[in-house]
Amino acid sequence: MPSPFPGMDPYLEDPSLWPGVHTSLIVAMMGELNHILPEGYVACIEEYLWIEDSDEGDRTLMGKPDVLIPEPTKYRNGTVHGAAVLTQPTTRGMLPKNKKKKHRHLQIVTPSNGRVLTAIEVLSPSNKRSGDDRTAYLQKRKEFLAVVDFVELDLLRAGHRMPMGQPTPPPTDYYVFVCRENQYPRSETWAFSVRDSLPVIPIPLADTAEDVPLDLRATMNRMFDLTSLAKRIDYSLPPRPPLYGADAAWAVSFHPKPAKKKKKG
Repeated sequence: MPSPFPGMDPYLEDPSLWPGVHTSLIVAMMGELNHILPEGYVACIEEYLWIEDSDEGDRTLMGKPDVLIPEPTKYRNGTVHGAAVLTQPTTRGMLPKNKKKKHRHLQIVTPSNGRVLTAIEVLSPSNKRSGDDRTAYLQKRKEFLAVVDFVELDLLRAGHRMPMGQPTPPPTDYYVFVCRENQYPRSETWAFSVRDSLPVIPIPLADTAEDVPLDLRATMNRMFDLTSLAKRIDYSLPPRPPLYGADAAWAVSFHPKPAKKKKKG
């Protein structure tokens, strides 16, 4: 069952729902893209790791490990051949307990050589609040810009917007930001409100191929089918965060009507 809203469903922004929506939307986007990408391109989910120092409050962006240590070889007689180790440590200590957080995003790669062409990010609430998470995300964003084609979806009304250059896009509810590696620092932004239909957005594939059109409406429908979200949302209640004024009155028209009581006799 799809969302009753013609565009972005404001009920998906509920803090209790959004973590699952974020993951499910990325999976649905991967499915849509792999359905339409030309031969030689693949969309896949990647993640990077945030390490938070609980004492210092610092965050470090971690990539994949540079060196992997293989398991030692065990022979049939049960002996293990490897480097010798000291029998007792010189010192025993305690490190500060750190917190690890993962952030998932999409990448479009060429399977032949694993080259990353496009990075696609879906913003989370922590990316839009002042603090370490936002600072760390902006750092990762800078690493993508000018190196690969970059697409960013802001489907959350609350929070601080990401920098999108000058002139500033018109104030509205949602944004899709696209920056092509071969046109950096120029960018393009699609701005739309809760009442607008979800746009079809171009997904660039470097300067050697045409854009792929990603239909956000079809992607959202796929996500609703995967998750049965409509069964978990009570559309008779106001959304969180709330809508105001004319938007709130407009949203009421999509609330389910109470069932009529049957007349006795």
